[in-house]
Amino acid sequence: MNRKALLRNLLKYGIAVSVGGLMVYLTITLHGLAEATTPAEQYRILADAFTIPGVVLMLVAALVAVSNEGIFTGVSYSLTWMIRTLIPLAALKNGKESYYDYAQRKRANRVKGYSFIFFTGLAFFTVAIVFTVLFYRVHA
Repeated sequence: MNRKALLRNLLKYGIAVSVGGLMVYLTITLHGLAEATTPAEQYRILADAFTIPGVVLMLVAALVAVSNEGIFTGVSYSLTWMIRTLIPLAALKNGKESYYDYAQRKRANRVKGYSFIFFTGLAFFTVAIVFTVLFYRVHA
């Protein structure tokens, strides 16, 4: 792996971890980890704080994967057609495009290299499972 690819991967993972970390921070702050008095309560808040970004990031990756398969192509074509019909200048700018041509253009522009979102979410979710296990050890 060359240096440029390594830096690109570090940047992608860094941004995903930063977004997840911001979600963790907001959850910890809003749920009041500092005011939690028992270890069980602290573990519960931490488990919640890491579950939220873990699930959100994994579901975003799943949404991108489903979108890449073309499940939203019909809806987006309908909205594009409606906009072209309602706004006269939009039809002049874009011209008329058949559904087949639209679907082929969208298929050619698939999103690639988004697995880092899933793996980052999986890492957050793994930490959440650890805190959940700790919560049940202390709580029970």
